[in-house]
Amino acid sequence: MSGTGNPALAFGRRTDAQPGVLHFPAMPRPGWKSLGAIALLCSTVAWASLPRTASASTGEEVQWQALGLNPLESRGSTGLAMAPTDAAAAIPFAPVRAVQPIAPPQPVAAAVASGPLRISGRVEDGLYWSLRAAGASPEVAAAYLAALATQIDVGDVSPGSSFDMVLGSGHDLLYAGLTRVGDGPLQLVRWSQGGRPEWIDAANTARPAPVESGLMMPVVGGHITSYFGNRYHPILHYVRFHAGLDIGASWGSPIVAAGDGRIVAAGWAGGYGREVQIAHAGGITSLYGHMSEIVAAPGSYVRAGQLIGYVGSSGLSTGPHVHFEVRQNGTPVNPLSVRFASAPTRDPGLVTAVKARLQALLRVGERRG
Repeated sequence: MSGTGNPALAFGRRTDAQPGVLHFPAMPRPGWKSLGAIALLCSTVAWASLPRTASASTGEEVQWQALGLNPLESRGSTGLAMAPTDAAAAIPFAPVRAVQPIAPPQPVAAAVASGPLRISGRVEDGLYWSLRAAGASPEVAAAYLAALATQIDVGDVSPGSSFDMVLGSGHDLLYAGLTRVGDGPLQLVRWSQGGRPEWIDAANTARPAPVESGLMMPVVGGHITSYFGNRYHPILHYVRFHAGLDIGASWGSPIVAAGDGRIVAAGWAGGYGREVQIAHAGGITSLYGHMSEIVAAPGSYVRAGQLIGYVGSSGLSTGPHVHFEVRQNGTPVNPLSVRFASAPTRDPGLVTAVKARLQALLRVGERRG
């Protein structure tokens, strides 16, 4: 049978060498030119599907670049405004926002105080934060509170009080003043005597001494900051009976026995903190609370003026002081009614020098917060 007579053999031929096997002529492989033509055809179709632009104000090449994602180093211009297409509709008016020029920042001259500086103000929500609001640094505010704590309980300073301070050229505290609501003022002058600095209250150097009696004040140079009777408690925030005197003094100041007697208690006593109790003749007991350290031993005998501990702020306390209490047959009595022995008065020459120093400090220019 002829190969051309069979339609199935239209594109092939049989050979006698391999019966039943069709052999087709080799088809030519597409070259690179053919592949390039196909790619060009596909890109042309894709480009034709994009919306046609009207007359563009910028070049067509720039508009195509705006469609791409190219790095800046390759002059990428993604985000450019595109030319309008046929679908864009004109609007009658497009407002233009005026651009206000921004003035360059002006240099600020920093004023550094080279001499004494005075800071004053009024107490609002709290003494510390009022000091900070007036311009005192955290270190200066802490130094001011520490100075006041030698005389008063700083937790008792109420809103409306006025504070005043003078700083030296190195921002060291030289003067700490306080005018309290319903109480006398404090004018503490930093004084160095015998190489040891201390705070002297120039406003009270002429205070008359108590009448001398059989009991003495437990802290030499201390000042009463809270009296016997009802008072508003600075920590518990309600009025309750205060059974003794609070005597303000600097941390670590020595505490001495107010009279001869025997130590009947020495240790921790709840809100009184570290406490010592001394039994005296005639059914009198004296109590010393909030100590930082106790040196008296229970059961030992002490003489008036003998060291029994050091000033601290243990227990329910807002600052370094001594809670001094006197009991008659177990009942608290006003320690002032027992009449304390007065501490030695200051030398008149020292008092005059301190007052002169105070007047010089108060002449320093005032800075309000």
